[in-house]
Amino acid sequence: MGLSRVDTDGSTWQHRIERSFERWARFIIRHRIAALVVSLGITALLLAQLPKLTIDNSPEALLLDDDPSVVEYNAFRDQFGREDRLIVMVRTPDPFAPTFLEKLRKLHVAMESELPFVEEVDSLINARVVDGDEDGLVVGELLEDWPSTPEGFEKIRAEALSNPLYADTLLCADGSCTALAIKPWTYSASAADEDMLSGFEPAPADGTDRAKPAYLTQAEGESLMVALRALLADYEAPDFETHVAGVLAMTHRINQGMASDLAKFLPATLFVIAALLALIFRRAVAVVLPLMVVVLSLTATLGLMIVLGIPGSTAVQILPVFLLTVGVCDAVHILAIAYQRRAEGASREDAIAGAIGHTGLAVFMTSATTAAGMASFLTAEMGAVRDLGMLAPIGVGLAYVYTMVTLPALLAWAPMRVISGEPIRAGDSRIDRFLVGAGRFAARHPLWVLTPTVILTVLAIVGLFQVRFSHNALNWFPRDDWAVSDFRAIDADLGGSVSLDLVFETPDAGGLYEPEVLRRIDDFVAEVRGLAVAPIAVGSSVSILDIVKETHEALNEDRPEERRIPDTREAVAQEMLLFESSGSDDTEELVDGEFRRARVNLRLPFVDALTFPPFLRAIDALAAERLGSGIDFHVTGMMTLLSQVFEAVIASMAKSYVAALVLITPLMMLLLGSFRRGLVAMIPNVLPILAVLGVMGFAGIALDSTTMMIGAMVIGIAVDDTIHFMHKFHRHFDDTADLEFAVCETLRTTGSAMLFTSVALTLGFLTFAGSNMMNIRIFGLFSAFATVVAFMADLWVGPALLSLIERTRRRRSTRREGAG
Repeated sequence: MGLSRVDTDGSTWQHRIERSFERWARFIIRHRIAALVVSLGITALLLAQLPKLTIDNSPEALLLDDDPSVVEYNAFRDQFGREDRLIVMVRTPDPFAPTFLEKLRKLHVAMESELPFVEEVDSLINARVVDGDEDGLVVGELLEDWPSTPEGFEKIRAEALSNPLYADTLLCADGSCTALAIKPWTYSASAADEDMLSGFEPAPADGTDRAKPAYLTQAEGESLMVALRALLADYEAPDFETHVAGVLAMTHRINQGMASDLAKFLPATLFVIAALLALIFRRAVAVVLPLMVVVLSLTATLGLMIVLGIPGSTAVQILPVFLLTVGVCDAVHILAIAYQRRAEGASREDAIAGAIGHTGLAVFMTSATTAAGMASFLTAEMGAVRDLGMLAPIGVGLAYVYTMVTLPALLAWAPMRVISGEPIRAGDSRIDRFLVGAGRFAARHPLWVLTPTVILTVLAIVGLFQVRFSHNALNWFPRDDWAVSDFRAIDADLGGSVSLDLVFETPDAGGLYEPEVLRRIDDFVAEVRGLAVAPIAVGSSVSILDIVKETHEALNEDRPEERRIPDTREAVAQEMLLFESSGSDDTEELVDGEFRRARVNLRLPFVDALTFPPFLRAIDALAAERLGSGIDFHVTGMMTLLSQVFEAVIASMAKSYVAALVLITPLMMLLLGSFRRGLVAMIPNVLPILAVLGVMGFAGIALDSTTMMIGAMVIGIAVDDTIHFMHKFHRHFDDTADLEFAVCETLRTTGSAMLFTSVALTLGFLTFAGSNMMNIRIFGLFSAFATVVAFMADLWVGPALLSLIERTRRRRSTRREGAG
């Protein structure tokens, strides 16, 4: 049942609020200097924060800080250091040719001395060699003594090719390439030395949290990648073809694409908005003032983003264009009414105040619903998306404040000339006549509109059930992009470009000295490698098991059959003591000081995160079956984070869509004063989501962490035009009880502004189509498509639904009166 509309002479709460908006406008006009000083001053303070802007697209940044996977990963890094390496592969006809090895040595030294934030570099130059002699164990480097003869180089070749630990780590299987592994710092340069050491100390006995230093920052990782790519460019040659991969390399490429896109998106969006404003208003002032308002609101939002410590990301990347297009729409509705009233002869103050009074409530509600739609992302399980859910409502709120404060203050100063020949009465243009005709047709023939709408909706639902999910950043870039070619090459030739860590823990100190425990772990790792199913395949593994076997072989006259785990606990402990006494610190990254906790690092290809959850669940099941109760086990590493991102995408999409509807529907009911009309008004706003998901399903386009945001965002945006339409329709219909007149009069006064805002949003989203990242292009194209569908639904489906429902209600009311 609708809420009663008593006192139709203007005493309803909607009319009272509209009069309050008009009084507010007159207050701002009288105090325009103060309003401008305050708004511009606050903006200047926030503008000063922009140089501090940071970008973070790392996998751990996609998730929440308290996500169990992130907590576990951080604990792992504190124990063993950074697990992900930058892999540099060098293709060459002969990796053991003297000239090549000399050049490789120079590159190795340059990496250690010239690259920032590098802890160590591993390559053939310093590859570990373990030998036994009469004095015990000798741990040296493959090229510690540089050969001086061809025979010496051949000896190095034979020794390297016979060492199984070099295969797929330092040498390709076919001998056509070699690799360098760069270990970045675990912690940021801002961390003090004592903080760095504290990361390896046990937690305080009283249970209090130990302050830990910050991890290597995104900016530091960027500095490392920029320096590395510049260094490799200096060494690049036909016989020295370099490729680089790793998590830092992928993050760097995403950051590159994001920076490049922003440099294109903002100017393109501003140009589109300016052109549309010039087309509709044909006044320089009507172009400049809205642009000033949206630029000020965007600047203030970015400043607050920095104050709140939120970094830029691919999710937040859509924010500038979103705020520019959404913010200008509110200004357009106000300007359209203001210039119309000015043309009808009203004074400047009356025109401005009347426009804000007429549109203020609708503009407030559109801002509230848009903010609510974006706030639905606060329910997301992805950190970057939740950041957007915090920032976008703030930005929408700031745009509203600037529109209601700065815009009228500027209009009070600016000339508001009447253009000769411009229609005085709204609805006189050809566009207005077309819109009114479309609405009249829908009101007169609702079934002609609703029947095909139902058919298309059913088809969209069928397509929706074919939607698949994906999260593979390599698919975001062209096939000839350097990141794609480098990752593919390293995955193919070295077996993997990213890592996964298996972590084992025994109950007691020294538990890893037990041969039976080591053998169980060894057998388990072998079975894990057998679990891999394409496209997942384990390229290589590195663990304390390798050192144990290598040491035992060296102490037994280098006999290959002795590359095994010793038979007794005492033998394992003694041989490990010999290894550590040799001066090598290689065990520090593989086992803790008590030999209680160990890691096995697996090299894997960079593939769709969709494929990892089943693989990880299979590993957990195998661990429960094979390891028994004496060994605690878990999996961590970047690929576990990426797989968690995939699962968070699905959960986040479902939560954000439901949250958007739950937040917006009551607001719509409140504005319209009717439960029934509020529900009817929401139907056209659900259709764009079904259309997008249906087309994506039929086209085989996957939803990922970027495209999944389309739905909740479109709900918040699409409802804006619905609010303007329903707000005006509500007034006209309740005053006249003539549905067709109410629809036509609404479109006559509001239709062109609705069309303009839809065109502005569509073109704004289409700027994303110029991105060099496929996920951003898809986001832009489908957001634009959803905006077009939303406008068509408001123009035809909304009036048709109202016509059908109101006529049915009227017939029922007539029957009840006749029966009475």
